[in-house]
Amino acid sequence: MPLKLPSRYSKTVKQTLHWLIPSELVDHPENARGESQYLLQHARRLHDSLTRLPPAAGLRQRCLVVGSWGLEVPYLMDMLGWRDVICLCPPNSRPGIRQKRRRIHPNGTKEYEFTLIEHDLESGAWPFEDESFDLAVYWGCLEHMRHDPEFSLYELNRVCAPGATVSLLTDNAVSFQATHSLLRGEPMPMRLHWPAAQVSWRHYSPREVAELLEGTGWRVDVLTSIVPDPPVYWKWWKRWLFRRIVAGQRRGFGLSEPFWNAFLLAHAVKVAPPTRNYPSWLYVDEKVRRLKMEMIEMVSRRPGALVSA
Repeated sequence: MPLKLPSRYSKTVKQTLHWLIPSELVDHPENARGESQYLLQHARRLHDSLTRLPPAAGLRQRCLVVGSWGLEVPYLMDMLGWRDVICLCPPNSRPGIRQKRRRIHPNGTKEYEFTLIEHDLESGAWPFEDESFDLAVYWGCLEHMRHDPEFSLYELNRVCAPGATVSLLTDNAVSFQATHSLLRGEPMPMRLHWPAAQVSWRHYSPREVAELLEGTGWRVDVLTSIVPDPPVYWKWWKRWLFRRIVAGQRRGFGLSEPFWNAFLLAHAVKVAPPTRNYPSWLYVDEKVRRLKMEMIEMVSRRPGALVSA
C-alpha cells in the first residue's frame, strides 16, 4: 500500500479518527508528522477494522492488543467499553516489565490508563495466565512472524477465555495488485524478504489464514478483505475483464468472494483448547520436529498448561 496522505476523509472515517488524532490534523493532513501522519496514512484500514470490533460484554471486559503501543486505547475503552486494555508490543527499552501508561484523548482532556508490556512474540510463552482475555486484537503481526507463525495463534488461544473473539488483520496475498503482479511475471509484493530486513516476511491467502486459525482452536466467523488496492492504470474495460475472469477462476477453487482488497480481516471465536497442526505448506519436516520439541519443553515449564502437538 502506498503511504500517500489522502486529501480528505469521509464522514464515517472522520468519526473514527476523532478517537485517534486531533481534528485539526484531519482537516489539514499535510501538517501531520510522526504517529499522526502514520494514522492518517492508514485511516481507511483503521476505520474498517476498528468499527467491526465487538463491544465489551460480561464482567471481566479485558482486551489484549498485540503489536501496539496503545494508539487504539481511547476507542477501545471509551467507544466500545473495554475496561482493562493490555498492549503487547515489540521489545524496546524495558522488555518483560509491566508499564502503566496513560493516553490522553486527542480531542479532549480525558485520560485512559492501560498496561504496556514489551515482549518478543516468538521468544516463548506470552506473559499472561491462561484464559485471561475476552477480546484479542491481532493486527499487522502475522506477516512479520518468521520462526514459528502458528505459535502466535496458539498463544492467543491459550490466553483467551472460551468464547473470546480474536480480530486478525494481515496483508492479502491474493489482492488485486498481488494477482496482477503474479500474472505479469513480476515478484509478488513483499511475499518473502531477506531475513535481516524489518519488513513483512510472508503474506497469506484467505484459505491459509482460515487453516491457521482453525488448526489452533478457533472457529472463523468472518473472513473478508478490506481497503481497496491501489489502481492498476488500465482502461476501464481491461480492469472489468480482468476482475471477471479471475473472480470466476477463484470461485471455481472455493473462494466464496474474490478477495480483491489489500488486507485480510478475520474474526474468530475460541471453541477449543490451544492446539497445533504444523501445516505442511508452512513448515518443512525437520522444522516441525524441532518446533514440537520446543513446544513440549515450553509447556513442561509452564505449570497447569496443556498442549496438543
